[in-house]
Amino acid sequence: MLKLTAPTLMAVLMTTGASATTAVGLAGDRTLVSIDLETAQVIGMQDIDYDGRILGIDFRPATGEIIAVTDEFAVVNVDPQTGEWSIVTTMDTPLEHGEDDVVIVDINPVPDALRFMSGTTNHRVNLGSGAVTVDGSLSFTDGTEGMPMVGGTAYANSFGQPDSTMMFNIDTALASLLQQTAPNDGDNVVIGETGAMFDGPVAFDIATTADGENTAWLVANGAFHTVDLSSGMVTESWQIEGLDVVLRDVTVFHAAD
Repeated sequence: MLKLTAPTLMAVLMTTGASATTAVGLAGDRTLVSIDLETAQVIGMQDIDYDGRILGIDFRPATGEIIAVTDEFAVVNVDPQTGEWSIVTTMDTPLEHGEDDVVIVDINPVPDALRFMSGTTNHRVNLGSGAVTVDGSLSFTDGTEGMPMVGGTAYANSFGQPDSTMMFNIDTALASLLQQTAPNDGDNVVIGETGAMFDGPVAFDIATTADGENTAWLVANGAFHTVDLSSGMVTESWQIEGLDVVLRDVTVFHAAD
């Protein structure tokens, strides 16, 4: 694995077109980890003021806030600096999952709705009413054997409220990038192998600039990686300095001007 120093990391960010400087990861039951991408350093850790487990987090482009989903299926806004939270909505249908199962929390920026998945179960959540639509189970439609093993999900064009998007998944069993070509039907195709080995949880997100440029970020094995969305391959990697916990979710985003 390639380890980049801070000056080299800045060069990578410039050459890949990425200018995101904000990353927030989720570790343990409720710990938020702030990471400065310009220095590859952990700059803060803060527990969410919640007596339970946070299932996942994501950036909500329409409002510019970080949302989290609790183990009681409430969607909340969270402040990563203070750990304070406020309710957005509560789902009217729970998502059945095991205690240690991966749970996917990701915002579809076009309808400003939540994609909420675990295993092959595929839910869509209205953030205004909390109404849950149970969508089609995850499956492969390109002839790939077995079922998708999704460890991370991200939508492209996640800035503001765009006209279009694409949904991508990281399959931990295949160590590959998938595209969920029909998100509501659960249809997946394999784009390609990442070239990285996964040991433990992974986290995945796509940061989008105001001019629509997407950069895919994968967290695995204590390192950040950029991923080519056309091939699935990891393009650059660097260790996160000062990270002594395992991240199981991450959101990376550009602040609005």
